[in-house]
Amino acid sequence: MGQKTQDESRALLNRLGSLATSTKKIAAETRVTSPDICFLATSKSGLGHLRRSATIAQAVKARAPGRGLHLISNAPLAGLTHADLAAFDSIGVYERSEMAKGAARTGAGVLVLDTITVPGVEALELPLALVLRETPDAQLHRFQLANGRHWDLVIIANPPDHWMPQAGALRARAVAAVGWIYRPTGPRRKVVAGHPTILIATGGGGTTESAAALFASIDSVLANVRQRATLPFNVVQAIGPRAKGFGQMAQADSTVDPGAALNELFGVADIVISTAGYNSVLELATTDTPALLVPIPRSIDDQTARARLWGPILGAWHDENAPMDACDWLDQQIASPARRDSVNLGPSGEDSAADAILRLG
Repeated sequence: MGQKTQDESRALLNRLGSLATSTKKIAAETRVTSPDICFLATSKSGLGHLRRSATIAQAVKARAPGRGLHLISNAPLAGLTHADLAAFDSIGVYERSEMAKGAARTGAGVLVLDTITVPGVEALELPLALVLRETPDAQLHRFQLANGRHWDLVIIANPPDHWMPQAGALRARAVAAVGWIYRPTGPRRKVVAGHPTILIATGGGGTTESAAALFASIDSVLANVRQRATLPFNVVQAIGPRAKGFGQMAQADSTVDPGAALNELFGVADIVISTAGYNSVLELATTDTPALLVPIPRSIDDQTARARLWGPILGAWHDENAPMDACDWLDQQIASPARRDSVNLGPSGEDSAADAILRLG
């Protein structure tokens, strides 16, 4: 290598080194001038809150790469991608009663809670934000902070014309609807020869009692359809980390652990039978896979209302008062397979949520 080439190489390395040093300096200065942000999300019976928090955190990180981000949950993490986990500088697991203390230990200057109440959080003299998905009006009082404190911001995870609570009902200084927050999958219109595959997605399953009732309902529908179907079909049950203790359904031919990729399985199944959780319904909506929604009782989430709304859009829903309707729909779908149009949900709302959170400090 000639002297000129060596000198040019050294000069390039020096410039790259200076650039790297400048980038680190900017990130360090950003940390000094801008407070860290800590997300708090429950994950004992399901993973939807974790995923939504991680999705928003990635949007925050993209906008402010120097900001420190932390995650506090009340159960060991599961169902998150490497990109989700990489968004956080630290992750802590505490009982709900200790989550406020865990958040304080991170040194964060802004706290973001996802559809969860955390004892003691109102005593922290920090900006507080709540991310709230659609909640029965009679349950809104549960999200009011203690001691009369107001939320600095409540982020509503749906379009404003879908559901919009009054600021007074939540004791909030500001309420902003940012649109649906979801992981897009997209339609999969490839037709695959062979027996149709029905994917069963039971989510976290809720309680042991609600899981048993859910399994019985779905098993009853499948048994009825098996008796009258003219074509054989395959039933695969997706059992995630929060539902492993509930076991395998009687009508399931096999099981699969979807990890963080349940939405990908939604896209390639011929038919999906799923609970009517917020995340699952939206992820199904972005596919063209016909779906049967089966609601389960939840304390602060009206899955029956969601299934009644989205069932006709995605396919059908299982009404315990008219169980044969679900059997008829599934039988027809197996006999005459047909994809549907994916639903245009609009831009996912994590970018708007991130912008609102960053304005808090």
